[in-house]
Amino acid sequence: MRNRLILGALAMLVIAAMVTWRWSLGWHPDAARFPVQGLTVAAHDGTVDWGMVRARGADFAFITASSGTTRDPAFEGNWNGAHAVGLRHGALHVFSLCEPTADQVTAYLTTVPRAADALPAALALDFTDGCDARPTRAQVLTAIRGFLAPAEYHDGRPMVLRISPAFEDEYRVSEAIVRPLWATGRFREPDYLARPWRMWQANPARTIDGVAEPVAWSVAAP
Repeated sequence: MRNRLILGALAMLVIAAMVTWRWSLGWHPDAARFPVQGLTVAAHDGTVDWGMVRARGADFAFITASSGTTRDPAFEGNWNGAHAVGLRHGALHVFSLCEPTADQVTAYLTTVPRAADALPAALALDFTDGCDARPTRAQVLTAIRGFLAPAEYHDGRPMVLRISPAFEDEYRVSEAIVRPLWATGRFREPDYLARPWRMWQANPARTIDGVAEPVAWSVAAP
């Protein structure tokens, strides 16, 4: 009898976990409060049906252009695809603490075209797999500024800084570099930055028709 009760309880836990997981894949912040919502894509997300993505509620897209010194092979197709359906779009670079800043700048500048109608570009700051380097705060801030200067000259406007909680905790970037901020926080509105955020990555893995793999889903501040 006791074993049956234990097995029954475990089965209920498994079912609850599956329901929660399925709910999390489809969750996004309330559109009544956050009417402007969109996604981030990269090559690993596969082919994107941009017309379908827009029809399913995306107002904008950030398209990964480069990660460290590596150019994203899907950037041009995604950039042109978003443009073709009239979806507002901007470029994103994933910064690396393990690769030379100058080489990262080259990867970014040789990938992203000048486009007056594009959204301001974004710089993603986080600790990444395979990179254990932890430079000093002064070194990291210098490297970030070293990337921003030529990238912003190329784009003609300030970049948005997407800063993870762990990266902010280690380097306190938001209090040192004044740029529009893009916070990350799964399901809960974040409050870890030194200044109010302009964007919030609310679900790092949302399923949406038009993209084969779950994508990071963000909203603009109301």
